[in-house]
Amino acid sequence: MARRFSKSKTIDTRSEEEQQQDRSRRLRFVGPWAVTALGPVLVEGGHLVVAGNPAALALATLGIAGTGTVLCRFLNHLDIKAKRDKDTVRLHQVNTIAVTAAVTLGTITGVDTAETIGIWAIGGVGLSLANNLWSSFHKKGSEKSASKWEKLESEIGLAKHELKEAKSNGKGTVLATVEAKDGATAEDLARRIPAMAAAMKIGKGRITHTVDDDDSSMVTMRVQVADLLKEGFPWRGPSAFGASIGDVPIRTGRYEDGEDLLLNLTGQLRCLNLTGQPLDEEPLSNGNVEHAIAMGVNGAGKTQGNQLIIVEVCTRTEASVIAIDCSKFQQDFGHVRHGIEWPIDKKDAARRFFKLLPNAIEKRTDFLAAKGLSKWEPGCGINFLVVIGEEAADFAADNEHYQKILRTARAAGIWILTSIQRATHNNMDTDSRANSPAGLCFGLRDGADAQYCLPDEATDAGAWPQWGNRKPGYHYAAGLGIPEDRWHITARTELASKRDQADAVTAGAAIRTPLDTVTAEAFGDLYTNRTTYDAPLLPQEEGEENTPQQAAPAPAVTAAAPVAQAAPAYSGPPDEEMDDVDEETMAREVEELNEMLQNVLDEDPEPGEYDHLRIEDDIEPPAADAPVISLGGDIDDADKLTSEQGRQELYERLDNWIREGKNSFAPRDVTDILLRVGLSDTKRWFYRERDRLIESGVISVDESDEGFGLYDILRSPLSGNNGE
Repeated sequence: MARRFSKSKTIDTRSEEEQQQDRSRRLRFVGPWAVTALGPVLVEGGHLVVAGNPAALALATLGIAGTGTVLCRFLNHLDIKAKRDKDTVRLHQVNTIAVTAAVTLGTITGVDTAETIGIWAIGGVGLSLANNLWSSFHKKGSEKSASKWEKLESEIGLAKHELKEAKSNGKGTVLATVEAKDGATAEDLARRIPAMAAAMKIGKGRITHTVDDDDSSMVTMRVQVADLLKEGFPWRGPSAFGASIGDVPIRTGRYEDGEDLLLNLTGQLRCLNLTGQPLDEEPLSNGNVEHAIAMGVNGAGKTQGNQLIIVEVCTRTEASVIAIDCSKFQQDFGHVRHGIEWPIDKKDAARRFFKLLPNAIEKRTDFLAAKGLSKWEPGCGINFLVVIGEEAADFAADNEHYQKILRTARAAGIWILTSIQRATHNNMDTDSRANSPAGLCFGLRDGADAQYCLPDEATDAGAWPQWGNRKPGYHYAAGLGIPEDRWHITARTELASKRDQADAVTAGAAIRTPLDTVTAEAFGDLYTNRTTYDAPLLPQEEGEENTPQQAAPAPAVTAAAPVAQAAPAYSGPPDEEMDDVDEETMAREVEELNEMLQNVLDEDPEPGEYDHLRIEDDIEPPAADAPVISLGGDIDDADKLTSEQGRQELYERLDNWIREGKNSFAPRDVTDILLRVGLSDTKRWFYRERDRLIESGVISVDESDEGFGLYDILRSPLSGNNGE
């Protein structure tokens, strides 16, 4: 049986795209040689056709030269459209010009002599070899160094956004100018930024963009490819020790591109930089004080940023700091407390401060108006006030005065920083938030919450602080004289130890401007009776003695233990609650209580004295010599007070209380005065006097009181106008 043989077919397993690339590669290699070999035949044929007619020869020559020129320009346009590199564009131009020149000259002279054939062969072989070498080596190099933008164009659809220019600042930042074409918009590009970040393997928020105000098709993209803030920056000390707060911006940190973060609290500057020289680029100076919100989760670095602001202000002239922290003042600001003009660490004190602040605003604006000034200016005669409100939810949420103060304080030269974890409506009134246009946004659990702190321009550009407390000190800063194109750039506060900050504040005592009398008198007794500190509260260093901690004798509790057994009727709280109780003191108090109870029993009738009484029996009349108990309702005529005397007595009582540190009272505390006023309706008299005191700013109603009335004493009625 004959064996049949068949020729097997080779199956090409390559994809259609790979096959097309292979055909293109062969064409690039064979094409130049084909032109070199077949070109002379075509050129010589053309020469023979027109050689005998001078007019036809001239027209043919011009036509070939013109066609070559148009072809050269068209090919250049295609290369630019395809975004080919400059070397490829040059190669295409050389080839086009060389072929055009060869065909033109060959048509005129012919290719039928040894000289013309030799020139054609040498030139053709040289160009063919050059093209082959270029196709081999340039292709490999371009595949390795292809730009990420070219890949993004095909991968995520950026064909309508043309990359015009890209440059690096050498500090991990790439700035690229992108033009939206053919109906594309900047919003289209912004929607693709998350996909771009994923394709480039960088974090969200590391790509931001801004749109040109004059041309909405031009977009500037900023790509931060390296985190240069990771290691942090050591504190460089006060930025301008001894300068006026109105001369130089304060420095609190550094951006990720290495630029300093400068804040203009006063809204204007006398155009001086950190060295006292004129500014190269003057910061925003519209004359408006922009109150700010500092927002971030616990541990995000808000307090450290606030500390740097306090140190900066405490080392300047014409400025005073009022710091409010009703939760942990000593822990947050203990090391800089000796530079704070007015430390406020209690909620009731903060409440009274905000009730008196409108009076201070009025007095300060009147002072400025008398000088012909519409706003605070350096050298005007009163200090610029910096109010730092830490843990502001303690006083900003339910304070109806807060948003009114934020609205009016700017013209009086008062800057208020509201430091809060989350500035939502339940923690901060929406009107208060609207009157705080500047923002320092630290790490958040949800990056979308940045809208409560940063302007829309920053969040629209890509600001996304969703790093929680994993990056302490990282934040975005907007407003406060910062150029808008830097609102979406991440910054970090400088790293400063408490001791270094304390030393700077201590040194600043020699140059700090005391609080002006206008403001001091406006706050009155509340300011006069404030608590101040002469020294910082610093952590104990290694090897440093701490006498107060060593003075607590531990064995005293054991020695006093037998005495505590004298009170068997009360076993006391559980052991875990007795850790810090002095048992000797407790035993003495129990013994005094037993003695007092025994005295009460001794004064009572003997047990059984009234055992014979029943509920249906009549009450026996008292004996003739039984003592009569007086309830104090009758007042001798000599002790009665007129309305004017009662008012004076009330004012003196309030004056004594505020001098003694008593800052609030209830109506029951003045009942003895009401009983002595010789009027039939003393209740109406009290309310009339109360309204008079409230109107004159001496007292105010405590809104937090849920009882029958509690009033804050704001100042002494004898120290100024009492409303009469």
